[in-house]
Amino acid sequence: MAERTSLTILIIDDEEANRYALRRILEKSGFVVLEAATGAAGLRILSETRPDLVILDVKLPDMNGFEVCQKIKADPITSVIPVLQASASFVESEKRAEGLESGADAYVTHPISARELVANVRALLRIRQAEQAAREQRELLRVTLDSIGDGVIAADPLGRVTFINPVAGALTGWTQEEGAGQLLDRVYRVVDETTGEPVEGPLTRVLRGAPGSDGNRPLLLIARDGTPRPVGQMSAPIQDDKGEFVGVVVVFRDVSERRQMENELRRRADELADRDRRKDEFLAMLAHELRNPLAPIRHAVQLLRTENTTDPIISEMGPIMERQLRNLVRLVDDLMDVSRITQGKIELCKELVELSTAVRRTVEAVRPQIEDKQHRLDVELPADPLWLEADPARLDQVLSNLLNNSSKYTQPGGQIQLSVTREDNRAVVRVRDNGIGIPEHMQRAIFDMFQQADRVPGRVSEGLGLGLTLVRTLVEMHGGSIEVQSPGRDQGSEFVVRLPILDSRIAQEKQAEALKRKAPLANPKSLRIMIVDDNVDGARSLGLLLRKEGHQIEVAHDGPAALEAAARFCPEVVLLDIGLPKGMDGYEVARRLRQLPGLKDVMLVALTGFGQEEDRQRSSEAGFQFHLVKPLDPALLRDLLLRTRPGTEEPPS
Repeated sequence: MAERTSLTILIIDDEEANRYALRRILEKSGFVVLEAATGAAGLRILSETRPDLVILDVKLPDMNGFEVCQKIKADPITSVIPVLQASASFVESEKRAEGLESGADAYVTHPISARELVANVRALLRIRQAEQAAREQRELLRVTLDSIGDGVIAADPLGRVTFINPVAGALTGWTQEEGAGQLLDRVYRVVDETTGEPVEGPLTRVLRGAPGSDGNRPLLLIARDGTPRPVGQMSAPIQDDKGEFVGVVVVFRDVSERRQMENELRRRADELADRDRRKDEFLAMLAHELRNPLAPIRHAVQLLRTENTTDPIISEMGPIMERQLRNLVRLVDDLMDVSRITQGKIELCKELVELSTAVRRTVEAVRPQIEDKQHRLDVELPADPLWLEADPARLDQVLSNLLNNSSKYTQPGGQIQLSVTREDNRAVVRVRDNGIGIPEHMQRAIFDMFQQADRVPGRVSEGLGLGLTLVRTLVEMHGGSIEVQSPGRDQGSEFVVRLPILDSRIAQEKQAEALKRKAPLANPKSLRIMIVDDNVDGARSLGLLLRKEGHQIEVAHDGPAALEAAARFCPEVVLLDIGLPKGMDGYEVARRLRQLPGLKDVMLVALTGFGQEEDRQRSSEAGFQFHLVKPLDPALLRDLLLRTRPGTEEPPS
């Protein structure tokens, strides 16, 4: 059965018999056939119908077939139509060559068999279809490359430009017509933005197998008119279907806008970092300024506690002052801890801690606040000890924050429950209350900085919203986790902390080591102590407190006075403020004290409102054995003086 197609073939031949024979053969093979007896008629039909192939006789009455073929191939519209020249008269090699040179795609002579004719026609049509597909692909590629936002330049294996898309033309200043045949390195000139030196060209990079991208290296494209423009580039080899190298393509884009955005983001990041630094400096200064007046208040409260008085007002107001002072100190400490957390500067001083003992100690510390609000506190502890490797001060901070939080958000007369249990290798601490509860939408955010439960009408919110943020951070630093549960408003809440427990054998070993290291308390002894502080009230109140404990005290309020007094008094211990007036800070005073006769081994204690890690490091480098932060806990100082004698650097346990 003949192959059926809808392809059209135009026969141009002045011999009717030839046209008839050809038509019969072609129609039998499924082609649609058109006929013309002259060259002019054939050209007219060609322009009107656009056949798929032309069979053209060489000898025509009005013009020869060579001329007709030349006209067909000269027209851009008809040039793609295959022409098969056929002749019974011009069969010589020279005529065949002339026909092919005039543009014919093939040349046959009569007589020709039907099979050979159809085979030639189909071969030419296959070639035409392949060329048409290739033209369509090239056009699709051209349209694509012309429409993308990147510049594209292609070059042959010798580095001669073969293609420039419009974006590349706009960026380089070279059009397709101007750049074609030019060397790639002339059209596409790129230098290092930092050094201004030319960078390796795309062709060279591809030939040596280098990565196609320059990564984040800053590059400048130098346009034809000398204009520099920041670009990012990618180059790749062009290969044929056999994998042979046939050229190189470079794709690049103008990154001026991105560079501006990066610079703006960098500027904003620097600005935020500067603001953050200023914030930290402000918090440190704020803490210092707050701690200075708190120090004499704490000393005065401590003195009141040591006085035997029957005055009921003093007896009642003393504990109130102490509780409120504790609240103020906690707020200042929270501010500084949040600053340290954001900078990643909190460090844990871990040691062996028995959890129930730590809970009892915390409960006793917060009990006055709980009783002040008439809350009922129930504590359930396990019979067996639960040993943790923890920072006792930070663990106390976690527990006290949770208890204070429950007390804060529970109405007077409410109930608070604290329980400790063991679940597998975890200690579980639950703090439950029947207070105002936490709405569901707040439970995920309750641990975020400055977040507090929704305000209750008629009730003023307390605190800064930092406590739970600190709790979560400290718990996680101990390898634990914390979660909150609350059925909703006015239905109470429960905070659950899980902490890893030490294996009992390891705990026993650490306990034995700790007992070996722990020095016995030294016998109380009267020490010569010099206090150097420009806060007159703070220095005076601390001096009164230490005199009451039997120590000899000398007080100075600036560096020069301290050096003069030290030479005369020869102190064993110096409690030295860092921020001093008259152009001589505590660090300088410490260095000069060490140079005085007889004071090389004096015990130097930094007593200051600055408590950042860098402050402690700097005081250590200046020769201080200890760094204590105002307002000083008198019990801590007393323990330090009892356990550490002048001339040693063993800290109090």
